[in-house]
Amino acid sequence: MDPSTVILILALNLIAIGGLLAMIGRRMDDAAGMRGFATGSLVFGLAYLLRLALGHASTSLAAVLPDAAMVYATLCYATGLRQFGGRPPLGQRAIAGWTLGFATLSLACTLAWQDVGRHAVLNAGLAHNYLWLSVLATLGTRRVIGTMRWPLTVLAVITGMLGLLTAVRAVAAVSLGVQPLFNGLPAQIYYGYATITTVLLGPNLLWMVFVQLNDRLARLATHDPLTGLLNRNGLDAALDRHFGSRPAQALVLCQIDIDHFKQINDSHGHAAGDAVLQGVAGTLAAHVRGGDFVARLGGEEFLVGCCGAGLAQDQALALAERLRDALAAQSHPLAGGTSLRCTVSIGVSPAIVARSGWEAALRAADAALYQAKHAGRNRVVVAAPSV
Repeated sequence: MDPSTVILILALNLIAIGGLLAMIGRRMDDAAGMRGFATGSLVFGLAYLLRLALGHASTSLAAVLPDAAMVYATLCYATGLRQFGGRPPLGQRAIAGWTLGFATLSLACTLAWQDVGRHAVLNAGLAHNYLWLSVLATLGTRRVIGTMRWPLTVLAVITGMLGLLTAVRAVAAVSLGVQPLFNGLPAQIYYGYATITTVLLGPNLLWMVFVQLNDRLARLATHDPLTGLLNRNGLDAALDRHFGSRPAQALVLCQIDIDHFKQINDSHGHAAGDAVLQGVAGTLAAHVRGGDFVARLGGEEFLVGCCGAGLAQDQALALAERLRDALAAQSHPLAGGTSLRCTVSIGVSPAIVARSGWEAALRAADAALYQAKHAGRNRVVVAAPSV
């Protein structure tokens, strides 16, 4: 198959992938990474078409334009991959600056060494970016858990190999000239592998998207969407895991309620109330110990499960007091540059060592919380030990 036909196939495939990813991204509330993948595929496909229109072996200065578009496309892939892995994206200024720098260098080399200079710079730039994508995907496999590692591993391998082959083309352009890049067995091997890479890229990116969506759905089933804490389903699962271990460690419940929360909503609006809930949730999650868990029971009520071998009620009381102090000292920023503070009341249950005692412990913590509210709020009350 001649290079022009292969380039046409690559272009149409990339445009189709980009369009599909763009449609999926438009229907997602959080499309982090998707826009980068979609833009990269669309721009790369259009760049290939422009190369065909100009002639893939063109020596005109206009040929620098599709080359710069290809470099821009790989940078879009990089920013999408960074976002997919939970890292900050590349800034638009950085992408534009990098692309402009490449275009300037490519133009200078084309003026100095004609097509040899152009193709040497193009392949060197693409090789660098392909290898960078491989490194980003490899690093991503270390940051994620579960099935997301597989598509990232595939992406690391195929882009790494493509980067190495493209680097060889850069060297060949300088040492052998341009003709071997488009004719002969090495050219067929390169374009054959590029075709395989492009064919694999689309399903692989979709694989990553579906794994991410599945993980989000699983998290939404067990976590509160506003605060990120466990919801009722997640709380049940945490209790099952805790009491499923043998022997089960003692568990003390701390039920927490934000004081005068209705006044916060009435005076500052529900957006301010949500900000307070998120702030309180973040403080609770940051101050509990490694084996403890935090859940949102609903409204402004939270629950902290204090776990530990030989855990006594007075140890949970000490933790509850630390949480109360931390929350009382916390300032919650609001829109307009203002902020507010709030306090909490906490009820502490007796320690339990069996799942069957969970409901009684929750009732005891709720009763202690009720006492804290009626005693003036902003305090911790310990429930009477079980008889």
